[in-house]
Amino acid sequence: MMHVDWDWIKQRPHFIAEELSHFFDVQVFCRTYPSSLLIKASHKTKTNNVNVHHFYTLPFCFKKGIYWINKFYLKVYFWYFLKKYNPEFLWIPFPTLYEYIPKKKYKIVYDCMDDYTEFGFDKYYNERIKKCEEKLINDSLVIFTSSENLYKKLNEKYYAKIKDKILVVRNAFDGLVLNNEIEEKKRDTKFKIGYVGTVSSWIDFELLERTLEHFKEIEYHFIGPVYPEVSELTLNERIIFHGPVEHEKLYSFVKDYDCMIMPFKLSDLIFSVDPVKLYEYINYNKPIISIFYDEINRFSPYVNFYSDESELMEVLKNLIIQNFPKKYSNEERIEFLEKNTWSNRVSQILEHLM
Repeated sequence: MMHVDWDWIKQRPHFIAEELSHFFDVQVFCRTYPSSLLIKASHKTKTNNVNVHHFYTLPFCFKKGIYWINKFYLKVYFWYFLKKYNPEFLWIPFPTLYEYIPKKKYKIVYDCMDDYTEFGFDKYYNERIKKCEEKLINDSLVIFTSSENLYKKLNEKYYAKIKDKILVVRNAFDGLVLNNEIEEKKRDTKFKIGYVGTVSSWIDFELLERTLEHFKEIEYHFIGPVYPEVSELTLNERIIFHGPVEHEKLYSFVKDYDCMIMPFKLSDLIFSVDPVKLYEYINYNKPIISIFYDEINRFSPYVNFYSDESELMEVLKNLIIQNFPKKYSNEERIEFLEKNTWSNRVSQILEHLM
Protein backbone atom coordinates (compact mmCIF):
# COMPACT_ATOMS: atom_id res chain seq x y z
CA MET A 1 0.00 0.00 0.00
CA MET A 2 1.22 3.50 -0.81
CA HIS A 3 0.09 6.92 0.35
CA VAL A 4 1.77 8.48 -2.70
CA ASP A 5 0.80 8.00 -6.34
CA TRP A 6 2.88 5.56 -8.39
CA ASP A 7 3.36 8.42 -10.87
CA TRP A 8 4.62 10.75 -8.13
CA ILE A 9 8.35 11.46 -8.14
CA LYS A 10 10.08 8.20 -7.33
CA GLN A 11 10.53 7.64 -3.60
CA ARG A 12 11.33 4.91 -1.09
CA PRO A 13 8.04 2.95 -1.58
CA HIS A 14 8.56 2.77 -5.36
CA PHE A 15 12.12 1.47 -5.10
CA ILE A 16 11.32 -1.08 -2.38
CA ALA A 17 8.30 -2.40 -4.31
CA GLU A 18 10.45 -2.92 -7.40
CA GLU A 19 13.20 -4.70 -5.48
CA LEU A 20 10.75 -6.90 -3.55
CA SER A 21 9.19 -7.93 -6.85
CA HIS A 22 12.30 -10.01 -7.56
CA PHE A 23 11.16 -12.26 -4.70
CA PHE A 24 7.38 -11.77 -4.49
CA ASP A 25 4.39 -11.06 -6.67
CA VAL A 26 3.86 -7.41 -5.66
CA GLN A 27 0.45 -5.74 -5.88
CA VAL A 28 0.79 -1.99 -5.28
CA PHE A 29 -2.28 -0.03 -4.18
CA CYS A 30 -1.64 3.70 -4.31
CA ARG A 31 -3.64 6.85 -3.76
CA THR A 32 -4.25 8.93 -6.89
CA TYR A 33 -2.83 12.46 -6.83
CA PRO A 34 -3.89 15.55 -8.83
CA SER A 35 -2.45 15.30 -12.35
CA SER A 36 -0.64 18.66 -12.05
CA LEU A 37 1.73 17.12 -9.48
CA LEU A 38 2.49 13.92 -11.38
CA ILE A 39 5.05 12.74 -13.88
CA LYS A 40 3.57 13.10 -17.37
CA ALA A 41 4.53 9.51 -18.26
CA SER A 42 4.12 6.64 -15.82
CA HIS A 43 7.18 5.12 -14.15
CA LYS A 44 8.34 1.96 -15.84
CA THR A 45 8.92 -0.84 -13.35
CA LYS A 46 12.08 -2.92 -13.46
CA THR A 47 10.18 -6.22 -13.50
CA ASN A 48 6.82 -7.54 -14.62
CA ASN A 49 5.95 -8.57 -11.06
CA VAL A 50 4.74 -5.14 -9.90
CA ASN A 51 1.06 -4.55 -10.64
CA VAL A 52 -0.19 -1.06 -9.82
CA HIS A 53 -3.76 -0.32 -8.71
CA HIS A 54 -4.91 3.26 -8.11
CA PHE A 55 -7.54 4.10 -5.52
CA TYR A 56 -9.36 7.41 -5.27
CA THR A 57 -10.28 9.56 -2.32
CA LEU A 58 -12.64 12.50 -2.09
CA PRO A 59 -11.00 15.96 -2.02
CA PHE A 60 -10.09 17.40 1.40
CA CYS A 61 -9.57 13.83 2.59
CA PHE A 62 -7.88 15.01 5.81
CA LYS A 63 -11.06 16.74 7.03
CA LYS A 64 -13.15 14.84 9.59
CA GLY A 65 -16.37 14.22 7.62
CA ILE A 66 -14.62 13.44 4.33
CA TYR A 67 -12.13 11.22 6.15
CA TRP A 68 -14.90 8.93 7.45
CA ILE A 69 -16.60 8.72 4.04
CA ASN A 70 -13.30 7.71 2.45
CA LYS A 71 -12.66 5.23 5.24
CA PHE A 72 -16.00 3.48 4.70
CA TYR A 73 -15.55 3.23 0.92
CA LEU A 74 -11.90 2.12 1.13
CA LYS A 75 -12.61 -0.59 3.70
CA VAL A 76 -14.99 -2.15 1.17
CA TYR A 77 -12.46 -1.62 -1.64
CA PHE A 78 -9.61 -3.31 0.25
CA TRP A 79 -11.86 -6.07 1.60
CA TYR A 80 -12.51 -7.06 -2.02
CA PHE A 81 -8.89 -6.91 -3.21
CA LEU A 82 -7.38 -8.53 -0.13
CA LYS A 83 -9.82 -11.39 -0.53
CA LYS A 84 -8.89 -11.63 -4.23
CA TYR A 85 -5.09 -11.64 -3.78
CA ASN A 86 -4.81 -13.09 -0.25
CA PRO A 87 -1.36 -11.53 0.38
CA GLU A 88 1.28 -13.08 2.59
CA PHE A 89 2.49 -9.63 3.71
CA LEU A 90 0.92 -6.17 3.88
CA TRP A 91 3.46 -3.35 3.51
CA ILE A 92 2.17 -0.13 5.09
CA PRO A 93 4.24 3.09 4.95
CA PHE A 94 1.64 5.52 6.36
CA PRO A 95 -0.37 4.91 9.57
CA THR A 96 -3.88 5.88 8.43
CA LEU A 97 -3.74 3.32 5.60
CA TYR A 98 -4.15 0.71 8.31
CA GLU A 99 -7.70 1.92 8.96
CA TYR A 100 -8.75 0.47 5.60
CA ILE A 101 -7.67 -3.08 6.43
CA PRO A 102 -10.39 -5.57 7.48
CA LYS A 103 -9.93 -7.38 10.76
CA LYS A 104 -7.94 -10.41 9.72
CA LYS A 105 -4.52 -11.69 10.73
CA TYR A 106 -2.11 -10.50 8.06
CA LYS A 107 1.66 -10.25 8.39
CA ILE A 108 2.00 -6.49 8.70
CA VAL A 109 5.17 -4.57 7.86
CA TYR A 110 5.27 -0.94 9.00
CA ASP A 111 7.83 1.07 7.03
CA CYS A 112 8.13 4.39 8.88
CA MET A 113 9.77 6.85 6.49
CA ASP A 114 8.80 10.22 8.01
CA ASP A 115 7.70 11.86 11.24
CA TYR A 116 4.14 12.07 9.94
CA THR A 117 2.61 14.33 12.59
CA GLU A 118 5.09 17.06 11.63
CA PHE A 119 3.65 17.58 8.13
CA GLY A 120 1.32 20.36 9.29
CA PHE A 121 -1.97 18.44 9.18
CA ASP A 122 -4.83 19.76 11.32
CA LYS A 123 -5.35 18.59 14.91
CA TYR A 124 -8.00 16.01 14.00
CA TYR A 125 -5.90 14.26 11.35
CA ASN A 126 -2.79 14.27 13.54
CA GLU A 127 -4.79 12.50 16.24
CA ARG A 128 -5.91 9.89 13.69
CA ILE A 129 -2.27 9.36 12.68
CA LYS A 130 -1.23 8.84 16.30
CA LYS A 131 -4.03 6.36 17.03
CA CYS A 132 -3.46 4.43 13.81
CA GLU A 133 0.29 4.30 14.35
CA GLU A 134 -0.13 2.88 17.85
CA LYS A 135 -2.38 0.10 16.53
CA LEU A 136 -0.07 -0.49 13.56
CA ILE A 137 2.94 -0.72 15.87
CA ASN A 138 1.13 -3.24 18.05
CA ASP A 139 0.04 -5.46 15.14
CA SER A 140 3.20 -5.32 13.00
CA LEU A 141 5.43 -8.31 12.48
CA VAL A 142 8.39 -5.99 11.89
CA ILE A 143 8.99 -2.22 11.81
CA PHE A 144 11.53 -0.50 9.59
CA THR A 145 12.57 3.12 9.96
CA SER A 146 14.44 5.11 7.34
CA SER A 147 16.52 7.08 9.86
CA GLU A 148 18.13 6.83 13.28
CA ASN A 149 16.02 9.73 14.52
CA LEU A 150 12.78 7.92 13.63
CA TYR A 151 14.12 4.79 15.32
CA LYS A 152 14.84 6.81 18.45
CA LYS A 153 11.42 8.52 18.44
CA LEU A 154 9.46 5.28 18.01
CA ASN A 155 11.49 3.64 20.77
CA GLU A 156 10.78 6.54 23.10
CA LYS A 157 7.02 6.20 22.51
CA TYR A 158 6.55 2.44 22.15
CA TYR A 159 9.65 0.71 23.51
CA ALA A 160 7.85 -2.14 25.29
CA LYS A 161 5.91 -3.02 22.13
CA ILE A 162 8.69 -2.75 19.56
CA LYS A 163 12.03 -3.50 21.24
CA ASP A 164 12.42 -6.86 19.45
CA LYS A 165 10.99 -5.97 16.05
CA ILE A 166 12.36 -2.59 14.93
CA LEU A 167 15.44 -1.76 12.90
CA VAL A 168 16.84 1.00 10.70
CA VAL A 169 16.84 0.42 6.93
CA ARG A 170 18.14 3.62 5.39
CA ASN A 171 17.35 5.03 2.00
CA ALA A 172 19.57 4.39 -1.02
CA PHE A 173 19.94 5.04 -4.75
CA ASP A 174 18.54 3.06 -7.65
CA GLY A 175 21.65 0.95 -8.23
CA LEU A 176 22.65 2.21 -11.68
CA VAL A 177 26.02 3.93 -11.22
CA LEU A 178 26.25 6.68 -13.81
CA ASN A 179 29.31 6.79 -16.02
CA ASN A 180 29.76 10.53 -16.05
CA GLU A 181 32.62 12.99 -16.10
CA ILE A 182 32.64 16.56 -14.85
CA GLU A 183 33.34 19.08 -17.59
CA GLU A 184 35.15 22.29 -16.73
CA LYS A 185 32.78 25.24 -16.58
CA LYS A 186 33.25 28.28 -18.79
CA ARG A 187 33.32 31.38 -16.62
CA ASP A 188 31.29 33.49 -19.06
CA THR A 189 28.05 31.63 -18.24
CA LYS A 190 26.00 31.46 -15.05
CA PHE A 191 26.59 28.62 -12.63
CA LYS A 192 23.53 26.37 -12.36
CA ILE A 193 22.67 24.95 -8.95
CA GLY A 194 20.04 22.20 -9.00
CA TYR A 195 17.50 20.69 -6.63
CA VAL A 196 15.57 17.46 -7.28
CA GLY A 197 12.53 16.58 -5.19
CA THR A 198 9.24 17.88 -3.88
CA VAL A 199 9.15 21.68 -3.82
CA SER A 200 7.19 22.74 -0.76
CA SER A 201 7.29 24.92 2.34
CA TRP A 202 10.41 23.19 3.67
CA ILE A 203 12.58 24.94 1.03
CA ASP A 204 14.25 28.08 2.38
CA PHE A 205 13.50 30.40 -0.52
CA GLU A 206 14.17 33.53 1.53
CA LEU A 207 17.73 32.39 2.10
CA LEU A 208 18.19 31.45 -1.56
CA GLU A 209 16.97 34.87 -2.66
CA ARG A 210 19.53 36.55 -0.41
CA THR A 211 22.30 34.48 -1.99
CA LEU A 212 21.13 35.60 -5.43
CA GLU A 213 21.40 39.23 -4.34
CA HIS A 214 24.98 38.56 -3.27
CA PHE A 215 26.12 36.34 -6.15
CA LYS A 216 25.04 37.47 -9.61
CA GLU A 217 26.73 34.52 -11.32
CA ILE A 218 24.45 31.76 -9.96
CA GLU A 219 20.91 30.57 -10.62
CA TYR A 220 18.78 27.85 -9.02
CA HIS A 221 16.90 25.14 -10.93
CA PHE A 222 14.15 23.07 -9.25
CA ILE A 223 13.01 19.73 -10.66
CA GLY A 224 9.95 18.19 -9.03
CA PRO A 225 6.28 18.83 -8.23
CA VAL A 226 5.66 22.36 -6.97
CA TYR A 227 3.09 22.75 -4.20
CA PRO A 228 0.63 25.68 -4.31
CA GLU A 229 2.23 27.50 -1.37
CA VAL A 230 5.39 27.80 -3.50
CA SER A 231 3.83 28.43 -6.91
CA GLU A 232 2.01 31.43 -5.43
CA LEU A 233 5.27 33.09 -4.34
CA THR A 234 6.87 35.91 -6.31
CA LEU A 235 10.49 34.85 -6.58
CA ASN A 236 13.69 36.01 -8.23
CA GLU A 237 13.78 35.23 -11.97
CA ARG A 238 16.94 33.21 -11.35
CA ILE A 239 14.88 30.65 -9.42
CA ILE A 240 13.57 28.42 -12.20
CA PHE A 241 11.02 25.59 -11.91
CA HIS A 242 10.96 22.68 -14.37
CA GLY A 243 8.18 20.56 -12.85
CA PRO A 244 8.31 16.78 -12.27
CA VAL A 245 10.50 14.62 -14.52
CA GLU A 246 10.62 10.83 -14.95
CA HIS A 247 13.30 9.32 -12.75
CA GLU A 248 15.00 7.69 -15.73
CA LYS A 249 15.38 11.12 -17.41
CA LEU A 250 16.60 13.10 -14.41
CA TYR A 251 20.28 12.92 -15.24
CA SER A 252 19.70 14.37 -18.71
CA PHE A 253 18.32 17.45 -16.91
CA VAL A 254 21.02 17.80 -14.26
CA LYS A 255 24.12 16.78 -16.23
CA ASP A 256 24.86 20.41 -17.15
CA TYR A 257 24.35 21.69 -13.61
CA ASP A 258 27.44 22.79 -11.72
CA CYS A 259 26.23 21.84 -8.26
CA MET A 260 23.30 20.25 -6.41
CA ILE A 261 21.70 21.66 -3.28
CA MET A 262 19.38 20.67 -0.43
CA PRO A 263 18.27 24.01 1.10
CA PHE A 264 15.83 22.80 3.75
CA LYS A 265 14.45 24.81 6.64
CA LEU A 266 15.30 22.86 9.78
CA SER A 267 12.33 21.44 11.70
CA ASP A 268 11.29 18.31 13.58
CA LEU A 269 10.10 16.92 10.24
CA ILE A 270 13.50 17.42 8.59
CA PHE A 271 15.51 16.08 11.55
CA SER A 272 14.06 12.61 10.83
CA VAL A 273 14.73 12.63 7.08
CA ASP A 274 17.36 10.44 5.44
CA PRO A 275 17.25 12.19 2.05
CA VAL A 276 17.15 9.97 -1.03
CA LYS A 277 18.33 13.01 -2.97
CA LEU A 278 21.77 13.02 -1.32
CA TYR A 279 22.40 9.47 -2.53
CA GLU A 280 21.23 10.48 -6.01
CA TYR A 281 23.31 13.68 -5.97
CA ILE A 282 26.45 11.65 -5.26
CA ASN A 283 25.59 9.43 -8.22
CA TYR A 284 25.31 12.56 -10.40
CA ASN A 285 29.00 13.17 -9.57
CA LYS A 286 28.37 16.81 -8.69
CA PRO A 287 29.48 19.15 -5.91
CA ILE A 288 26.79 19.16 -3.22
CA ILE A 289 25.60 21.84 -0.78
CA SER A 290 23.23 21.09 2.09
CA ILE A 291 21.93 22.40 5.39
CA PHE A 292 23.47 20.36 8.21
CA TYR A 293 21.64 18.23 10.78
CA ASP A 294 22.82 15.21 12.76
CA GLU A 295 21.05 12.53 10.70
CA ILE A 296 23.13 13.31 7.61
CA ASN A 297 26.49 13.83 9.29
CA ARG A 298 27.75 10.63 7.61
CA PHE A 299 27.57 12.44 4.25
CA SER A 300 30.31 14.85 5.37
CA PRO A 301 32.99 13.44 3.01
CA TYR A 302 30.75 14.27 0.04
CA VAL A 303 28.75 17.36 1.01
CA ASN A 304 29.57 21.02 1.68
CA PHE A 305 27.45 21.64 4.77
CA TYR A 306 26.23 24.96 6.15
CA SER A 307 24.42 25.75 9.39
CA ASP A 308 23.35 29.34 8.81
CA GLU A 309 23.29 32.11 6.22
CA SER A 310 26.87 33.25 6.74
CA GLU A 311 28.18 29.70 6.28
CA LEU A 312 26.17 29.24 3.08
CA MET A 313 27.55 32.52 1.72
CA GLU A 314 31.07 31.33 2.50
CA VAL A 315 30.47 27.93 0.88
CA LEU A 316 29.13 29.56 -2.28
CA LYS A 317 31.96 32.09 -2.42
CA ASN A 318 34.61 29.37 -2.19
CA LEU A 319 32.90 27.13 -4.73
CA ILE A 320 32.53 29.98 -7.22
CA ILE A 321 36.18 31.03 -6.84
CA GLN A 322 37.33 27.43 -7.35
CA ASN A 323 34.93 26.73 -10.24
CA PHE A 324 32.78 24.31 -8.20
CA PRO A 325 35.09 21.40 -7.29
CA LYS A 326 33.78 18.20 -5.68
CA LYS A 327 34.83 17.11 -2.20
CA TYR A 328 35.15 13.46 -3.24
CA SER A 329 36.97 11.41 -5.86
CA ASN A 330 35.26 9.15 -8.38
CA GLU A 331 36.67 6.11 -6.55
CA GLU A 332 35.14 7.31 -3.26
CA ARG A 333 31.85 7.94 -5.05
CA ILE A 334 31.68 4.43 -6.52
CA GLU A 335 32.63 2.81 -3.20
CA PHE A 336 29.83 4.72 -1.45
CA LEU A 337 27.25 3.88 -4.12
CA GLU A 338 28.07 0.17 -4.16
CA LYS A 339 27.31 0.02 -0.43
CA ASN A 340 24.08 2.00 -0.69
CA THR A 341 21.84 0.40 -3.31
CA TRP A 342 18.16 -0.43 -2.88
CA SER A 343 19.11 -4.03 -3.62
CA ASN A 344 21.31 -4.04 -0.50
CA ARG A 345 18.54 -2.47 1.57
CA VAL A 346 16.00 -5.08 0.47
CA SER A 347 18.49 -7.82 1.37
CA GLN A 348 18.32 -6.42 4.91
CA ILE A 349 14.54 -6.43 4.75
CA LEU A 350 14.34 -10.02 3.50
CA GLU A 351 16.33 -11.26 6.49
CA HIS A 352 13.34 -10.25 8.63
CA LEU A 353 10.59 -11.44 6.29
CA MET A 354 11.75 -14.86 5.13
